[in-house]
Amino acid sequence: MNKIKKIIFGIVAVSVVLIAVFIYSIMRQSDTVISTKNTIFFYGRECPHCKEAERFIEDNKIDQKLEFDSVEVWHNQDNADLLVQKARECGIADSRIGVPFVWSQGKCYLGTPDIEAFLKEKTGIN
Repeated sequence: MNKIKKIIFGIVAVSVVLIAVFIYSIMRQSDTVISTKNTIFFYGRECPHCKEAERFIEDNKIDQKLEFDSVEVWHNQDNADLLVQKARECGIADSRIGVPFVWSQGKCYLGTPDIEAFLKEKTGIN
């Protein structure tokens, strides 16, 4: 009976580890955004200009008026690569790419003032 308990305990322990690894891998993947939306807001977590744009989005409830993805690029290489791809689609030189940045239906908006103007127009905010 003792041997059976040890076998069961071993199976449970291995199962717990496998489940933890699986959950961790899913959580890591959730940081990468493969966007299917027509508008993407690119930002850096510690970027002060991005925080201004995020505050504008929050204060004006833009996320309730416009469907878009928010994509963090400073800590995620896949997201940074997506930013470069979208900027290049707009003919923006790599040396000029930065955040905050919005890509929407093939057009690019770089910097808080341009992003705010775009969002105001898109959502009807005066």
